[in-house]
Amino acid sequence: MSGRCCRRDEAAMRLRLRRELMKLLSGTILLLAAEQAFAHAQLAQFPNHDDAKAVLIPASVVFLALGSILMIWGLLSELRDKTKVTAG
Repeated sequence: MSGRCCRRDEAAMRLRLRRELMKLLSGTILLLAAEQAFAHAQLAQFPNHDDAKAVLIPASVVFLALGSILMIWGLLSELRDKTKVTAG
């Protein structure tokens, strides 16, 4: 009976770790997308420059905000889990 309990605890811990990792990975991808959108807005050629800036600059700000939120959320929840493990 205790073997099943340990397996469930391990499975729950793996699932929690996978969620934390996905938050960090998603945040990193969004931050990279923000950088790419901003760089493409700066490198657009003359006839399309104003249209590109009108779309890509706001998109980069949204990507930056979402990526930062996910990264901070992932880091804080990972730190919370590590303090639970060391305290418990």
